[in-house]
Amino acid sequence: MISSIAIGTLKSSGSTTLALMIASVVARSERPVVLLDAAPDPDLHLWARKGFGTSDLKVKRVERPKDLADMVEDARRRERCVVVDAGREAATIERAAAICDRFAVPVRLSPASAIAAIGTDRLLDGLKGRGGDRARRIFVANGVTPIPSRVARAVEAIVASSATPRLPIGLGLRAAYEAPFLGGGTLFDLMDEEAPGLARAQSEAFELTAALGLVSTVRPASLAASNRPSRSETLPARPSAARSTPAFVR
Repeated sequence: MISSIAIGTLKSSGSTTLALMIASVVARSERPVVLLDAAPDPDLHLWARKGFGTSDLKVKRVERPKDLADMVEDARRRERCVVVDAGREAATIERAAAICDRFAVPVRLSPASAIAAIGTDRLLDGLKGRGGDRARRIFVANGVTPIPSRVARAVEAIVASSATPRLPIGLGLRAAYEAPFLGGGTLFDLMDEEAPGLARAQSEAFELTAALGLVSTVRPASLAASNRPSRSETLPARPSAARSTPAFVR
């Protein structure tokens, strides 16, 4: 398993939501994780100040991009997984890409987001060393639609213009936009009454995080249900997406 991942794109496309989603799955899998908030808007830092998070999920604010390397290295020394919300600023994206084992470029279901993702990809192509290594980079669909559409096909075409690989498993609309901050906490602190379809969203988040190489592909018992009793605990886990399925449309 990899020890660190950064998420970012030159246009806001849900990097904060995706970072929190990934970190919450890692923590729920009983792997301690540090979530570094390096985005311009300190949403994760403010989330943590409200008392959210656990002993296995710590949030730290990165005030200066030049401090990022030391903070990632400190977390590694403490044997914690590192998830970095690199936000949308080019300098922070470049620095995070040079430090972390993997860089995920989120893509929302909009041509503007896809164009920004390609711009981010080209930005990283221009870097030397680890930061420019295409093998460590991947596009991640953040807000998959269950209904094929012209917009989805347009996004597919834009992303396909790059040779950078695309994760075959995407994060669905419900998991991406309703679950993480609804009522506070994480995806695993909600009840089905608060977010219908919660079991599916939890399963989807786990599949995505495992596909990124941050947790084992075997789903642990700790991810079988939320902390609080919920009707979703009785629902079957959603099967993994087939690799032949487009990542932006299901």
